Amino acid sequence: MNLRKTVSLAIAYILMSVLLVIYVIPFYWTFLKSFRNSIFANFPPDFNPLSRTSVHYFIQNLRTVWSFGSFPLWYFNSVFVSVCVVAGSVFIGALAGYAFARLKFPGRDILFYAVLATLMIPFPVISIASYVFMLDIHWLSTYQGLIMPQIASALNVFLMRQYFTTIPDDIENAAKIDGLRPWQIFFRISAPIAKPAIAATAIYSFISSWNNFLWPLMEVHSIRLFTLPLVLNFFKGANGTQIYWNQMMTVNILAMIPTLIVFIVFERYFVEGIALQGRPVS
Repeated sequence: MNLRKTVSLAIAYILMSVLLVIYVIPFYWTFLKSFRNSIFANFPPDFNPLSRTSVHYFIQNLRTVWSFGSFPLWYFNSVFVSVCVVAGSVFIGALAGYAFARLKFPGRDILFYAVLATLMIPFPVISIASYVFMLDIHWLSTYQGLIMPQIASALNVFLMRQYFTTIPDDIENAAKIDGLRPWQIFFRISAPIAKPAIAATAIYSFISSWNNFLWPLMEVHSIRLFTLPLVLNFFKGANGTQIYWNQMMTVNILAMIPTLIVFIVFERYFVEGIALQGRPVS
């Protein structure tokens, strides 16, 4: 039995090491290219960290990128839109999840399954309808037009609902005896208990909004409202054949910073959020 455990553990570590290398190489090459002066991609990639690598080149690339066009404004647009999407989607997802989990009303289960069914509809299917709706209400090329369509998330509703179902009924029954209304129970008791689920949904919402390319591409007609995924397109030639890889990779590093900060701060909640279903709350 000890031999079997040792062999299984060794195989698991080998597989994890292989996966680690596969996932790390693109990030490693991204950092190398941002520290070089060459605009070429160097295929096959040159992974030697001492080959034409210099902090001076990285600072030069950073200055070039930051002074390009309205890059600080574009960076602010991405941060502002993502933060607003997180605030709205977490608030709506928590309220809807609590209603589906703890409140009893006619058609509750049918409505919940209808919300889940929207997960099977890819965004390109409804993108034209969303665009026409934004056009009708005059929200094209506006912050609210970028933010509002991303707020409603069936995944957030599902995660929050699954967590709220694990909260013991005795806790809420005691609150009802004390005379608290449902909205008071939510804000004073259930929401504080559900902090891991709220943090997990916040991370999912932030990453989804931060990396969103299709909707900003359709919705934004003014260059001043561009977000970082759209800005990457500027770092290639007019015909698309000449790509400034060192500057593009520098933009990628700058785009990684907020997501890394969010993940490092909420890493424990992120892992817990993956396994919310069926977990009891102590």
